[in-house]
Amino acid sequence: MPGSRILMESKGCTRRQFVSRAGGALVCAASAPGRLTRQAFAQQVTSRAHQVTIGTFGPSHCATSIVFSSLRGLFKDAGINVRLINYDDMGRIAVDLINGDLDFGQLVVPLVLAMQTGAAPFGVPTPMAVCQIGGTNGAALMVRKGANIQSPEDFRGKVMANHSKLSVHYLITMMFLETHGISYQSDVVFKRVKLDDILHAVETGEVDSFVMPEPKNALAELKGIADVFLLSKYIWPNHPCCALATRMEYLEKNRELVADVIRVTTRSALYVNRTETREEVVDIIRSVPDFNYDKVPGAALLKAFTPGRSDFYPFPYASSGQLIAEIMKKYQLLPLDTNEMILARDVFQSELSRKIIAELGEEPPESNYRIEKVLGNLKSYSDSRLD
Repeated sequence: MPGSRILMESKGCTRRQFVSRAGGALVCAASAPGRLTRQAFAQQVTSRAHQVTIGTFGPSHCATSIVFSSLRGLFKDAGINVRLINYDDMGRIAVDLINGDLDFGQLVVPLVLAMQTGAAPFGVPTPMAVCQIGGTNGAALMVRKGANIQSPEDFRGKVMANHSKLSVHYLITMMFLETHGISYQSDVVFKRVKLDDILHAVETGEVDSFVMPEPKNALAELKGIADVFLLSKYIWPNHPCCALATRMEYLEKNRELVADVIRVTTRSALYVNRTETREEVVDIIRSVPDFNYDKVPGAALLKAFTPGRSDFYPFPYASSGQLIAEIMKKYQLLPLDTNEMILARDVFQSELSRKIIAELGEEPPESNYRIEKVLGNLKSYSDSRLD
């Protein structure tokens, strides 16, 4: 059944055993959509006989377009037999994707880059392809009520938490601290806290501040235990969070099938990214228990999915990948000899995304690179071969 929730077991060779152990250490994380009619859309897609498996991490903001595609029957309309498997541990998605037990997986972008380079905890490189961004923005720098944090200087001496160092949320925390001259090593106490445990950690005073993916931030607000200090869009506007990724080997062997799948999820992402569709989307993803959205109050999801606070634009900008790689290298999360430009260019499938967005009747970005703005500082990127 699509969307059935299982935790798959790694098995087999020594490599699998190694990757399994490494993955276990990760703590992560009315009208038809689009301009095309369902009939016209289906005619663009090549029918495939074999089943495609996709690992999701619900109830996260970045799983939305994938889950919506399934619940609205868009994969079926396109003639693709897709099975969604919802995980409670993003590290397990990485392991099963590497092992070939999954065809696609929802993964935070830094995790994909670690897999590509064989950085810790993987050890062995696995060539990867980011075919679509699952969500943009979708996080916040939160402060516990009673923590007496009113300004950036007030973070000194406080306990700050993220769910994983291989997450955009950790990198955003580092961006904020660095911009304000605060050392994460000596001026704050950094703690890694599981997503499922963060609300309890805040309630008990174990944590003073955190950056987590939605809807955790909205839930903390509605419970009255924390406030938004700064939405992540004000730290790094329109930053990517999770990506829909696959192994490069799978992409190269199944280019038409991969394009078919990404066409469906991109169509869905463009639809759920509209301001006027958010309430409908929340109702649909909460309609089944498979992805755990039903366990989140509708009011919390609507707050979390406020346009600007959480968005879903699918295009994978290579410039965003390059910036993420730069910060990861700075904090020893990638090998020091990594070429950030080549890494981002190789992993981010911007040309595929541009082609699909255009096929769906939308105007795609003209370039794979954009100006990335981090707390007011502009960073310009390009493919050096074009300079």
